[in-house]
Amino acid sequence: MKRTRMLTLLAALAAGACSSSGPSSLEPPTGGNTTTGGNNNTSGGDETTGGDPEAPPIPDKTVLDDRVTSYTEALRTASLKLVRNLPTLQQIKNVETATDQRAAYEAEIDAMLADQRFTTRMIKWWRDTMRQGGGAQDNKPSRDTAPVFATRVMIEEKPYTDLFTATTNTCPTYDGATNTFADGNCDNGVPTHAGVLTNPGVMMQFYGNMAFRRVRWVQEIFVCTKFPAEYSAEPRQVNGADYTGPWPFESIGTNPINFQDTSSVVCANCHVTLNRIAPLFANFNMNGQWMNDSQVETPTVPDPQKTVLSHWLKDGETTAWRFGEPVADLPALGQAMAKDPDVHDCAVARMYNFAMSKEDIVSDLATVPPEVLKPYVEDFLANGMNLKKTLRTILLSDDFTKF
Repeated sequence: MKRTRMLTLLAALAAGACSSSGPSSLEPPTGGNTTTGGNNNTSGGDETTGGDPEAPPIPDKTVLDDRVTSYTEALRTASLKLVRNLPTLQQIKNVETATDQRAAYEAEIDAMLADQRFTTRMIKWWRDTMRQGGGAQDNKPSRDTAPVFATRVMIEEKPYTDLFTATTNTCPTYDGATNTFADGNCDNGVPTHAGVLTNPGVMMQFYGNMAFRRVRWVQEIFVCTKFPAEYSAEPRQVNGADYTGPWPFESIGTNPINFQDTSSVVCANCHVTLNRIAPLFANFNMNGQWMNDSQVETPTVPDPQKTVLSHWLKDGETTAWRFGEPVADLPALGQAMAKDPDVHDCAVARMYNFAMSKEDIVSDLATVPPEVLKPYVEDFLANGMNLKKTLRTILLSDDFTKF
């Protein structure tokens, strides 16, 4: 799409501008064949320096300079995105004939954000993002409660961090006929709930050996990157291979699975972090119910074993979110995630990609340069981590309204 090509070029130009302190490839040549006298200036002289011979050359215009604001075009795009319908003729005329088109466009955006169709749109979007969806059946928990909870947090303009820290009503339901959310607690035996981190539908769907699939879900959905999750300042050589984790290499388990193996890949690069989070999710069984001991298995041959802490970590090591951030349980994990700038950046990046019709950040590598996201992240932090307000800011920005 045109917008995607524009953003890609913008990112490329930004990266080029930051790569060197000298003139960029977009700047006109200086010296040599440049004519500097009278009205015969061609590529240099006063026309490129504003009359100051000490000033740096003025870059040539690019295709980005030719963009123009079109609130009617932005309205069409926003309407398809937010309510999955084209704007009505009246909505178009409201913007097109307005004395202040921006104010009229803002009013239409606010109306769409308050529309019931936006709520159902967000439920679908969170289902896709969380890889969840489906009601309860065969005595198994619903896989809709996590997306509905995330949507409720957004629609009711609560702090985004409630997704990880809320202790009650983390399994609400939604009635499309009345456009209302109903309170609901996740009844799966958890001592203290921690938002979606203790959701039974999530824990059921991502059940697997040593709870690694559950940790991968947390990392990819809410940090927007695959493992490895952490890197040291300088790699360490281990058996001739680069170990890049910040934790001691020897801190992870070697029996019955040797996570310190370096014969093919350096397992520890991922597992020094992965193995510190996984034990926190181990007590959920295959139906997402919390039990009093580990419910996951270590895939040993010929018979799997129940996973215990020593399978993940060496004696004396504790669970943690990141290096230097120990967490003892899932509520503590939620608090650590709520403070993590990478989690904040990920939330904003996902909203930006939603608005700009980009694909998934992780599975499709549809990443956004930090310099593009920076103003929206600042807005997100300033508005109390209100994701709906940040989406509104994106929809009103030049990135969205210029073509």
